[in-house]
Amino acid sequence: MEAKKQVKYILGITLIVVSIFVIFLVFKSSQIMDDMDASEVAPTKVLILTTDRLNDQSWGSLAYKGKILIEEEYNVTAEVLGEVDEEKDTSSIVKEYVDQGYELIIGHGREFSEPFYRISNQYQDVQFVTVHGDKTANNLAIYTFNQNEIEVIAGMAAGLKTKSKKIGLIDAVNNKQKDWGFSQGIEYIDDNIELIYKVVPERTSKSEAKSVAADLIDQGVDVIYTKGNSYNQEVINYAKENGIYTIGYLEDQSYMAEDKVLTSVLNDVPMAYNAILKDFFSEEGIQFEKQYLDDNDGVYGIAPFGPMFSEDEIRTIEEATELDIPH
Repeated sequence: MEAKKQVKYILGITLIVVSIFVIFLVFKSSQIMDDMDASEVAPTKVLILTTDRLNDQSWGSLAYKGKILIEEEYNVTAEVLGEVDEEKDTSSIVKEYVDQGYELIIGHGREFSEPFYRISNQYQDVQFVTVHGDKTANNLAIYTFNQNEIEVIAGMAAGLKTKSKKIGLIDAVNNKQKDWGFSQGIEYIDDNIELIYKVVPERTSKSEAKSVAADLIDQGVDVIYTKGNSYNQEVINYAKENGIYTIGYLEDQSYMAEDKVLTSVLNDVPMAYNAILKDFFSEEGIQFEKQYLDDNDGVYGIAPFGPMFSEDEIRTIEEATELDIPH
């Protein structure tokens, strides 16, 4: 009798163990199947267009860096095309890539705003985005950023270092009428300082930007803030030859003239791509309007101040802005 009880007990334990093992196998199999299904989801195809060269070490190269970033962070495969003529090439390129299943098309610069606006209604299943710009539609959005706070710091830096009380700004787009921070920073230091504002369009030759810099220097300017991306190197090198301070743009450009570049207004443009894809894959999706990115999106900052600044000067800026200034 006792032996029968032992057999029943052993059988019961065995049954429980086998049941647990079977349940475990079913659970793991389900996990494996889910993982396989996830891995089989085809990556979203993203096309990026830029009018610049991809190896220009400036604006165009940031389109390529944006591609690398989003491929690392999201389930996407991205193609980036450089030296695109936005007026002649956009329509045919978009048609070619939409036919290949591309779902998201990003224009790397405001110059694609108008061409995308003209053709977006032909491709209602495709989402269009421009980095900067002024046109939106029901499938066309703009991602841009307002760097007022950072440009206030740059303006203060320029104001502290000018001896002639004349500062020049070479801009790629006419923003003079907008509420922008550079002039505010200058005025904080000394409202008697004159700001001479010039526009050299981004597509204009580097020689024209250099000529404008020469004209500014002839007018007595001793600090130049240059925002031309592709022509910044030409301007900074020319200013260095003439003993003039500069403020760089887009990246830390102190490597061009360590003793003459006061600081640089940084634009981490690949982080704008991160914001675009984050919205694309969110529940709400991309909102087809003008989206303003800020410091929470990591799209801008200020480069370390150069060795020409004293601790007192840096403290002046820190106290005014309540920010820690890198130096």
